[in-house]
Amino acid sequence: MRHTIHGLSLIESLFVLLILSILISIALPGFNEIIASKKSDIVIGQLQQAVELGKVTAITNTDTVTLCKSDSGQQCGGKWQDGVIVFTDKNRDRKVNQEDRLIRYITFPEIDGTLSWRAFQNRQYLQFTPQGFTRYQNGSFVFCPRNKKAELARQLVINRTARARLTIDSDGDGIREDSTGAPIRC
Repeated sequence: MRHTIHGLSLIESLFVLLILSILISIALPGFNEIIASKKSDIVIGQLQQAVELGKVTAITNTDTVTLCKSDSGQQCGGKWQDGVIVFTDKNRDRKVNQEDRLIRYITFPEIDGTLSWRAFQNRQYLQFTPQGFTRYQNGSFVFCPRNKKAELARQLVINRTARARLTIDSDGDGIREDSTGAPIRC
């Protein structure tokens, strides 16, 4: 009687593991880039939703609504990457007072970089009128990743009519261009 043993020898198993580790090490940087790109998209997408929420709330409540950076979730302050609050602002003082109502506190758990607001007159808030426009404000939110890779930078442009639009890579170089056509700078 003859027994045949089916299986892999130790050398064959080590060889398979070597090939798998090489393939994984080649694929891993690409996966990390995809994950970092999606995290950038998530951050700027949450911000776009906050802008739309502020605009819609101002229209439906026929009241001024403020969007500002907030590290506490109760008042304006801190850095943009800490979070933002959206609230009705009856007296337009950019503070949550007795008559005001906090609509939402939005944080960015996926953020791995900085978020900034660049605006005309450098006002570090956005206010929406009951007609759904900004209060004479336009500007852009810029997300810059910690590693400063321009390919992962994102920009959300807000005009005076409170229209928000994401910038795109129009020349195909992998870097999105701002509203002037220049690459986004971090």
